[in-house]
Amino acid sequence: MLEYNRRNDPWPFHIDEAAARQAPFGGIIASGGFTLTLMYRLGHGLYNTPERRWAFLGGFDWHVKFPTPGKAGDVLRYRSTVLSKRPSSKPGRGVVKAQTTLTNQRGEVVLEVEAALLLATRPEGALPL
Repeated sequence: MLEYNRRNDPWPFHIDEAAARQAPFGGIIASGGFTLTLMYRLGHGLYNTPERRWAFLGGFDWHVKFPTPGKAGDVLRYRSTVLSKRPSSKPGRGVVKAQTTLTNQRGEVVLEVEAALLLATRPEGALPL
């Protein structure tokens, strides 16, 4: 986390313990970019396995919230909920509206993302990959 913060988001509350203690969070917190990266990695591990593979084509209309800062030592839980789905105007594609949350070990939401995802669809009657 610190290495990511130093390279990509070097605000004092992300990299300097003394400065971070003076900030409203009381200590060093994860960069939002780092937290989003964790969400991507956790999701990739769930949706891209030999038994199941999402054919992700793109994401749009993102709504991102960081209600509670992530901190070193947090244990994060990933949850994704499909809110709606519909065929795209282009054949072989579908649009899924999904909400993904990361919660810490205290059940606090660290990240919430609601987005529309463009996915390739399976041919009618085809088995999942």
